[in-house]
Amino acid sequence: MRRYDALTPECQEPRMSYPPPSPDQQPGYPQQPGYPAQPGYPAQPGYPAQPGYPPQSGYPGQSSYGQPVPPAPKKSKAGLWIGIGIGILLLCCGGSIGAWYLLKDTADDIQRNVEDVIASASAQAAAKDITVVAPASLAGRAKSTDPQLEALTETMKGSFETMLPSSTAAVAGFYGDQAKQDLVMMFAAAAPITDPGREIDAAFSGMGTSGVTATGIVPVDAGPLGGEAKCGSAKTEAVPMVVCAWADRGSLGMVVWYYKTVNEVKAEFLQIRSQIERQG
Repeated sequence: MRRYDALTPECQEPRMSYPPPSPDQQPGYPQQPGYPAQPGYPAQPGYPAQPGYPPQSGYPGQSSYGQPVPPAPKKSKAGLWIGIGIGILLLCCGGSIGAWYLLKDTADDIQRNVEDVIASASAQAAAKDITVVAPASLAGRAKSTDPQLEALTETMKGSFETMLPSSTAAVAGFYGDQAKQDLVMMFAAAAPITDPGREIDAAFSGMGTSGVTATGIVPVDAGPLGGEAKCGSAKTEAVPMVVCAWADRGSLGMVVWYYKTVNEVKAEFLQIRSQIERQG
């Protein structure tokens, strides 16, 4: 019996040995919680590093297309001509108050952006032989004596002289009869122009800032005075108009015909320019 007693502890020991391995293995299962180490997947939020793609916002370098917005100042400067033309159109359509406010806003915008033009122009000496004048008549049209248009002309001239201190002359005027739907507005300044072609392009692209888009813009003969010139059509408030602009090394100008088409007025452009710009 004692032998059985002695054997019993030995038998119990091997039985006790079984439990130890089982505990070791069971903790091994808890290592499966090592899967929670899988939360290392959250490192996948490194994908948010894909927002590093925003650095690819080097693509925004595409928005560098927007950087042609620097040309936008050119548009604003060109808007000097076009914006005023639109304001006058509103005035002719009876929106005198709106026209005055539009002209003021346009002038303010130009004043903020025209400095770049003056800065580039100041690198050149002003053209000594070029000047501009407001003739008594323009292509057979008498200068308008309408009080509103006369007052607006003086306001325009004063603004131009203030905003273009490098100019040696600035003129503006309205010719014809709005009641007969035969009205022309002109603006011109004698000033050093670094790149005439760029000025012309800026003038027409600047129309977009005034809510009017020119179409059918084509180069036209600049005539014996030289430089570059283009004409295009536009429409606003149901009123058609033609815009022609020129630029050379010593002057820039714009002529707007209201209620007309390009075919009706393009033959007049050289005549009108020759009446406004004087060389020599």
